[in-house]
Amino acid sequence: MSFNTRGASPPLSYYFQPKQRLDTFLFVHSMASLVIGAVGFMNPTTAKLFFTLETDREAGVGRVLVRLLCCLVYAQGLIINRVRKIKDSGEVKRAVILAYFICFALSSLALVLEHCTNEGIVDGKWFGVSQIIVMLGLTGGYGWFTFFQPPVVFALGLHSS
Repeated sequence: MSFNTRGASPPLSYYFQPKQRLDTFLFVHSMASLVIGAVGFMNPTTAKLFFTLETDREAGVGRVLVRLLCCLVYAQGLIINRVRKIKDSGEVKRAVILAYFICFALSSLALVLEHCTNEGIVDGKWFGVSQIIVMLGLTGGYGWFTFFQPPVVFALGLHSS
């Protein structure tokens, strides 16, 4: 099925077809990771959006931790983007999807537990709550591909029809 007869992009519905959903999910996650990683690294004061920082020392520790975390988030975006292009039997993609499911499930649990202890470290305002929602969304997305998708979905190459 060819959508590109005159140089036009495929319709939006194409990216949500069963054979394209995994690639679409990985693409969106990789692009978001690249942007968030780069912005957070260049502007580490974003830590105060998610954490309550009361002293200059806490702000310094927050900056260092945000920069380190954003390096990992940026690298994750690169890894996900490369994994999208791997054409194998699907074992590499399945392994990465499972690892991300476990990573985001445990991260979500950690954030929820910290939020519930109400010690004032994790900010309960809009950004703190949105961080939990995003982590739960990633857990759900990777969980859906981990548990409910047939093996053939992982073996599909980029933009197969």
